[in-house]
Amino acid sequence: MARIENPLLLSLYSQFVDQVLSSTENIDEANQALRDLGREIGSQVYLTTEIVDKTKDTVTTREDVSKLIDQTFRTLYGKRPTDVDMDTARGSVRVSDKECIWCQDVNLEGMRGFGYCEVFSGIIESILEFKGVQSKVFQEMSRATGAEMCIWNIRLVW
Repeated sequence: MARIENPLLLSLYSQFVDQVLSSTENIDEANQALRDLGREIGSQVYLTTEIVDKTKDTVTTREDVSKLIDQTFRTLYGKRPTDVDMDTARGSVRVSDKECIWCQDVNLEGMRGFGYCEVFSGIIESILEFKGVQSKVFQEMSRATGAEMCIWNIRLVW
């Protein structure tokens, strides 16, 4: 399993998730709060990392999105996602990761529909926005809530 080298980051994120869950009315609000955090992080990630230099200026195809996702994973996590699927996602791009760093060692029961790793959704939305692509990104499945892997769906609005 991939391990993040900075356990402080995971502790801070876990604390933020706990605060979001205790201050929101439902899972949809909690998911949106985590995506909003990711959007803020995504702006900083895009402007301060090699993602700008190692990706195309404009993203015009799902293949471009796939390459952007791959580069973002390598920049943020030092690895590639388990899969980037454009065939079965019907116009979307589906990203899966069996060794998600956000939810490692997290086990939440009774939280169906909660995207513990929704922060990544916001990061991707923000980076795509910098590239001129409108999207709606959400986590379909999370290892934290019992799935085999984390899966994000990137719906593109061209």
